[in-house]
Amino acid sequence: MSNVIVVLVHPLYEQNVGLIARVMKNFEASELRLVDPACEVGDEAYRRAMHGRDILEKAKTYDTLEEAVRDCDLIVGTTGKHGKRFSHVRRYMNPEQLASKIAVARGNVAILFGREDFGLTNEELKKCNAVVTIPANKEYPILNVSHAVAIILYEIFKKKKAPSIPEIFQPVDLREEKVMLQYLTMLARKVEPEKADKIELIMKRFLATCRPTGADIRTLIGIFRKTLELLENKRYKRAKGK
Repeated sequence: MSNVIVVLVHPLYEQNVGLIARVMKNFEASELRLVDPACEVGDEAYRRAMHGRDILEKAKTYDTLEEAVRDCDLIVGTTGKHGKRFSHVRRYMNPEQLASKIAVARGNVAILFGREDFGLTNEELKKCNAVVTIPANKEYPILNVSHAVAIILYEIFKKKKAPSIPEIFQPVDLREEKVMLQYLTMLARKVEPEKADKIELIMKRFLATCRPTGADIRTLIGIFRKTLELLENKRYKRAKGK
């Protein structure tokens, strides 16, 4: 679980920060990051953390979300609110599906938990490779943030502790996925610039919900890179001809 980073975006209550540190300790997650916290991490947080006090002591604080996830290869958002119609921004996974993805991945994984009153914004969710929601009572699906952290970390912990992983699902390097996305975005900006952001978001969600192998990702990198080279050569020859 050393590559799983819990990121709290603008937490409001220090007791929740403490409870989250406690459940992180339960499931062997050790890195906590706070983005623009509205509360102090004081006596109440430490009292609630119990044996997770060391996690609070090492917790880092950031002014912006971008700074908090800069070194992360996979960014996962969480939400308790379901949209009424399909949305590329809110294309959901459940915690078990997320755990399957993370269990076979190499690289830093940031899991974002939003404000206690209204969660993560759409703009924040757009920065995520995946969005996770916990199935719950439709009439009251919103969980306390510490409970949501516990459920998601439990599923990841359970999957990572599984005795073996089939060969076809051996660990994928998330940094390679990141490079592939960069090439795809560059290609999209040349071919259909007005749709480039949407194409990037769709591919992020696709990669999160499927389980490509490292060979799959490297093949796509090669295809996108070669296509970019061909487009550049074609543009160069056209410019030279003029």
